[in-house]
Amino acid sequence: MQILRHITAMVVALLCAISAHAEVPADSVSGAVTTPVSAPKGRPATFAWGADLCGGIDCSGHNMSTLGISAQFGMQWQWIRFLGVGAEADIMTGNSSRTIPLAMIFRTDFRRTRQLLFMEMRGGMALNYLDNDPMEAVPYGSLGLGITLASGRTFASHLVLAYTYNGRKECYSGDRRRDCPGMSFATFRIGLAF
Repeated sequence: MQILRHITAMVVALLCAISAHAEVPADSVSGAVTTPVSAPKGRPATFAWGADLCGGIDCSGHNMSTLGISAQFGMQWQWIRFLGVGAEADIMTGNSSRTIPLAMIFRTDFRRTRQLLFMEMRGGMALNYLDNDPMEAVPYGSLGLGITLASGRTFASHLVLAYTYNGRKECYSGDRRRDCPGMSFATFRIGLAF
């Protein structure tokens, strides 16, 4: 699938950028490692990963409220709390449907040090395996506000409250197909980032 090639290319570019930035310069004469005098304070560019437990309340009347789990990996640097890719697996609580969102994730608290509140954006596609419908790939997006619950030098826990859109396109009643509006969710995520 072409979208998977694009995601793979973005991941490779992201990892190359992280490794290039993480190189420490060496003194050309002695070979000793040197530290730049004007190194910025705040989060250094590092590899980051995390996982969330998720839930969504269907606000669009499709009876598709969800429970799920997500995992993500990428980088953090300066005011970027997280930038990377993630996958989520959601199971609908009212029927046997499921959906798998694949998205780019961006979190920021607009400061170089970790803050209490932050913003989270997700965008990509969702693979919908909905009850009595064929599999479909649809647009996916989420915008939310996060709260830092606890943090240490190498980890942070968080709670995110968000609006999530899943662009469901088709519904079937037996052999009859009809267009469906997309699904809207009030979403919560509780998780850890390292």
